[in-house]
Formats: sequence, structure tokens, C-alpha cells
Amino acid sequence: MGQLWDKLGDLSRSNMYPYHMPGHKRNAGCGMDTALFFDHDITEIDDFDNLHDARDIIMDCQNRANALYKAGETYFLVNGSTCGVLSAISAVTGDGDTILTARNCHKSLYHAAYLRNLKLEYLYPQRISGYDFCGAVKPEDIDAALKAGTSIKAVFITSPTYEGVYSDVRAIADIAHSYGAALIVDEAHGAHLGISDRISEGAIEGGADIVIHSLHKTLPSITQTALLHVNGTIVDRDRLKRFLRIYQTSSPSYLMMASIDDCITYMTANGNLWADSLMSYHDKIIDATRQLQHLEIPDDKIVNDPCKVVISCRNTSISGSQLYDLLRTRYALQPEMACETYVLMIITGMDTIEGIDRLIEAVEDIDRRLGFARDTRLKNDTLSTDTVPKAIKTLRDAWDSGFEEVILESAVGRIAGDFVNLYPPGIPIIVPGEEISQDIVSTIRDSLSKGLNVQGISETGKIRVIT
Repeated sequence: MGQLWDKLGDLSRSNMYPYHMPGHKRNAGCGMDTALFFDHDITEIDDFDNLHDARDIIMDCQNRANALYKAGETYFLVNGSTCGVLSAISAVTGDGDTILTARNCHKSLYHAAYLRNLKLEYLYPQRISGYDFCGAVKPEDIDAALKAGTSIKAVFITSPTYEGVYSDVRAIADIAHSYGAALIVDEAHGAHLGISDRISEGAIEGGADIVIHSLHKTLPSITQTALLHVNGTIVDRDRLKRFLRIYQTSSPSYLMMASIDDCITYMTANGNLWADSLMSYHDKIIDATRQLQHLEIPDDKIVNDPCKVVISCRNTSISGSQLYDLLRTRYALQPEMACETYVLMIITGMDTIEGIDRLIEAVEDIDRRLGFARDTRLKNDTLSTDTVPKAIKTLRDAWDSGFEEVILESAVGRIAGDFVNLYPPGIPIIVPGEEISQDIVSTIRDSLSKGLNVQGISETGKIRVIT
């Protein structure tokens, strides 16, 4: 077990009586269903350090995490990667600054831009040929944008993407640094990168200044646990710590921190075994499904990350949402998400061979039942340069403005007063302050008709526009 969990166990077995928070008083025998957690759940008390001023056991735990990832410094996050993104962007920008970001970034990037009143300049990753998801951010596009925009303070990219596409972080870091800009990489889905020679290097090794990991996405740690790593001298670390204190709870969960520490302890001891299992599962899925007639599972030349399995139904008679429902209801397999023409599955080194075999058998069975030629397919142009609208107002000005709700078709030419996101992964179709075009309305309407999870549209089908 991890050091912090063991120390919490020592406390639960001791005679120390709690006249302090939390209110359950570590009474695991109270009869509540969740009481099994109580005896290890504490607040900041003597001998247990403080996340916001770590000097003892939490510092030791963070140093062990750093030894695994080999960054400059590593910090525990108990508010998820979201607080890491907010802290990272806040640390390297000031009010009104400009940040260069890929359009397909998580909504937390946009929330940071709102809080810091930032100007956003966008990069538009090209779509993977034949598939409805984005490819890598091109280093040459970053170079061109930085050359044209000398006031850009930082570059923010997501790698790997939700669908498992890597960008060339090493090349991008070199370019960003040549212009004096910090590089922040949202590597929330890549906490496994670099832990074994069998898995590609991550953004830390690639030279990014700040890297954010969601441990819970691919590694064995409970939901909402994450890490932030900082490298080099561009980032003011005292300023970074200030924003970590602002965006993280003042009552951090010791259960979460113990889970982080236990995850790090496990991966340090078993990382190669974990990676071997992951790669064997991934390779088995790819090899077993090469002969599919209708469904497609792209290999690692398209989906680089071995934790991601994209099942494309682009040339079949069903949509991604229908494939998602089939996998859930007929085969008792819960996908990560559905998009217009594909379903995303996440695998890790903690899967079982029985589970992998069930997925293969289900995909083969569905494939046998399918035919080609879906008459209509949703054209997903969410991130193409043709349909991304121009910003009329800053994000902050628009989001703080008064608004009214209007039906979608009446919104053409109006300025968005709220986000509209496809969730997951939380990438915005439109951002407050941007002009709503007919193409955007069509994209939203088509997404709704396909049963996708569109956030930002009311139950009556209305969208918020500023007044």
C-alpha cells in the first residue's frame, strides 16, 4: 500500500479520539452504507501534513510521484485536472493576455480564459482522413501563429486527444520556447505515458513547461485524482502554488490523496507489467478485428494511444449512438462515449482478458449483422475553419452580459451568451461572444437529432444569446 494509506490505517487503529472534523468522527460502525470509508477519512491534523503547505508526508508522496514521472516538481490535485488547467493558465498569464490554443480543448481552458479575461487565438487541428475526429496539432501551425502574434504568452494543447491522437510535443515545445512562450499540455488522458519503454514518452519528457495528468482516467486511482507537473524556469512556481491554493479545496480529501499515493506506489513497482498487459490487450483487439466487414477499428497509426479503442461505424447503416446503445443493452459493455460515427472504448492494464474477449466477440457479432450504406450521416464540422464562428465580444464580456433564450433557427447572426458543448469530452461548438452562423445551428440541430449529449441547449430547444 501507499505510505499515506498506511498512516491513515495506523490512526484508525490507534486510541486517538477525534474532536475535529469531519462530522462522521471516523465512526465506521454507525450503520451507514458508506461508513466503510470513515475510519480513513480525516482533515489536516497533526502528523498528517497540509496539501497547501506540504512539508512532511504529503511532500514525500509528491516526491515519489515526481520520481516516477521525472518532472521538475509534482503536485497532487484533488479537484481533478480541471483545477490543474485553471492553475496552469492563471500562473502564466495576466489579465487580458493572449493564449494560443487548439480549438478542440476541454471546456476548463475556456473557463480559465473567462476567469483571467484572456484573448484566445485558435489552432485548428486537421481531421483524420475518413474519420470524424481531430488529428494532431501541427508544429508549423504553432510556429506561424507565434510569428504573427508576438503578444502570445502561452500555448495550450491537448495530447493525447480524447480519441487518442498524439501531437509532437517535443517539436512544439522547442517552437514555443523560441518565442518565449510557455507550453501547457493537457495530458489528462495520458498519465500512463512514459511509465514503460513499451509506451511512448509523454509531454514531460517532451519539454512542456506544465503537464496535467488525470490519474483516474487510465491508471488505478479513484475519480477526481490528478497531478500537475512543472518543468524548467519559464513558470513562476510561487505564482503557480498561489493559484493551486485558490482553485483547490481548502479541505482536501485524504482518501483521494491516499489513492494518488497508492497508485504511484503501484505503478512504480508494476508499471512494466501494467504496460505489458495494456499492450497485449490492445494488440489482441486490433489483430482480432482486422477482418471486420463493416465496422472499423483504426490501428495505432491513426489512434496512437493504446488505451483508446475507436469503433467506427462510418460506412454502416447505424450511427455511433445506436452502436453505443447496442454495446450497452445487448452485450453489457459500457462505452466511454458515442459520437456521430464512432464509439470510444477505454482499455488499461487493469482490464481482464475475459473483458477484452467479450468486446471482441461483441464487435464481431455486430459486424456480422450489419450492412453498408447509411443514407444520411451527420457531417461533423464542429472544428473546421469554415464553421467556427468569429468572436464579436470577449468571452468574459459575453458571459457576463444579459441574455435571452431563442429557438435555434432564430439565433443565426446573434452573439452566443453561453457555451454549447458536445459532452463528453466537453469541447465547445460555440463559445460566449461568438457569432452564431447557419452552419453552427445546423451542426447543433444534427447533433441533437442523433441523440448526442449536447449541453447548453434548453429542454425546449432554445439557445442563449446576449441581449
